This record gives sequence, C-alpha cells and structure tokens, in this order.
Amino acid sequence: MSVPIARPVGVVLFVVLVFVAARLISLFAQRLATRFVDRAERRRRPADGEIDTAVMTSLRQRETAIDLIATTIRYLAFVIALVLSLLAISGAHRFQTIVGASFLAVVLGFAAQRFIVDVVSGLLMFFEGWFRVGDTVAIDAWKAQGVVEAVSLRALRIRTIRGEIVHVPNSQVVTLRVIPRGYREVEVELFASDPNKGQRLVEEIAPIVPVGSTQFLRRPEIVETETLSSDLYRLTARFSVAAGREWLAEDFLPKLMKERAGDGLLVHGPVVTFVDERAAQTFARAAGKLTPLPAQEAHRRRTRRLRVAESARGDVGHEASWAADA
Repeated sequence: MSVPIARPVGVVLFVVLVFVAARLISLFAQRLATRFVDRAERRRRPADGEIDTAVMTSLRQRETAIDLIATTIRYLAFVIALVLSLLAISGAHRFQTIVGASFLAVVLGFAAQRFIVDVVSGLLMFFEGWFRVGDTVAIDAWKAQGVVEAVSLRALRIRTIRGEIVHVPNSQVVTLRVIPRGYREVEVELFASDPNKGQRLVEEIAPIVPVGSTQFLRRPEIVETETLSSDLYRLTARFSVAAGREWLAEDFLPKLMKERAGDGLLVHGPVVTFVDERAAQTFARAAGKLTPLPAQEAHRRRTRRLRVAESARGDVGHEASWAADA
C-alpha cells in the first residue's frame, strides 16, 4: 500500500523556504539600513574627522528612522511567512476554521493586543521625538540607564555603563529621561582661605583622577576665582563625568580634595553641582518673565520725564496724558 507523502514533504519544504526567505529579507533590510547610515556619516564627516553637534543629531535621527523601518520590514516578512505557512498546512478552505477555533483565537487575540499596544507606544515616542539611537537615557521605572543601541516597533535596546543589555517594551516606557550630550557637566566650589593654595590643590588632583569614556571625561580645571573677604575666597572648577558614574563627582572627588588639602585651607565645601547651559538659559528666561517690573518702571519714568519736558516747552497736547500717568 503506497503512502502519499509528496504533499506533506512539499508543505514542509514550502514552510522552510518561506521562513528562510523571511530571515534573508530581515537580514538584508538591517544591512541596507546600516550601510545607508554609514554612507551618510562618511559623507557628512569633515576632513579633520570631527562631527559637530548638529550633524551628529541629524545622523542619530536618520539612524533611528532607518532602524524602525528595518524592524518593520522584519515583522512584516515573518507575519507574511506565518500566514503563508498556515495556508499551506491547512489549505485555503480550512484556514477560516482554524482561525475561528476558540483557543487559537484567544491566544492570537492576547498576543495581538500586547503587540499593538507596543507598536502604538513606539510610534508615538518616535513621532514626538522622545529620543534617538545613540542618546543616553534613563528609565526610572526599570532602573535602566544607558545608551540606546536599537529601537523597533515593539521594544528598545539599552546598553548600560556596566555592559548589560536591557530590552524594554515600548508600552512599559512610562517616563524617560534624556541626558544631554550623554555625560554630566559638573561644577565644584571650594571656599578656601588662600586662593593660590586652592588652585594648586585642584592642579594636584587633576592628573590623578581616572580618565576614560566611562569615568572622568574631562579633568577638573579652575574656571573662576572670587574674593569674598580678606581671608575667604571662592574657587570654581569644572569637569565632566560619564552618565552613570555620578558618584565620582559626588563622593570620590570631594573626599580626595579633603584628604589632599592642608590644615585650614578649606573653610567650606567642596560643594558639587550638576550644571547644564541650556537648562540655565531656560531658567533664566523663566525668571525674566517673572521679574519684568524694573525694566517697565524705568521705561515709565523715562516717558514721564519726556512728557514733562514737552509740557515745559508749551506742548499742551501732552499735559493730559502725562497727568493721567502721574
């Protein structure tokens, strides 16, 4: 008795070929996206090899968009492969029966619901410009902080400063903090009894702090000295540390300064403050909106003086308006 095995073998081969094709399409899309980004970066890189902030931001936006497109093609390829496989296994006339089965419908319904929520959340974050590939971000709900390596319709991949890879579903990103420039700009203030000794203290400490891409990015350097009294001076130094290594600025450096300072040199401090120029400008504008009265009062007084002068010259037409303002 012969066993008809031609159709089962053909179906298996068809399913295998369909998923292999889907895999090849996804790999091709990823490689094409990577090549496109590399070509754009080489074209925009100046002769000296340095890339300014605007160009880097544009490249990150481009890389984020291309990454999303590549992952979309990958999902579509595997979804089409799955549908074709089900059609081949069950036959087109039985497909509606399989989809309509209660258990399969429930499983697919829950899976599709979670997937759709992730997709919608990812698209909203992308179009609103929450972050880009290459940005340093912090997701407090998951205690994850690091560089965004990849984004997709379903999740984003973050590499922490410890080398860990964290995958976070888009729907779970409730709040996200973007760290400007990817590092912390820090200011430390020393209240010293002698400005020269205070400066020598900073110059002595600067060469011994650990420098690297995950440690101090820029050594401490005195940027300002202010005389508060005959025996009290405020010295301000600036430096940079990698995001995730804030303890180097908050704990390590102040202890090192106190250990190296001579007796009676430090009157107060060191006081560590994280600074950002754009934040300072934003808060300065906000403060300016709250305190416009001095400028308005000066303008009003100047206007009143002009009107008084005009009235003294016999310009009667301005007397009524001056009296009203007075």
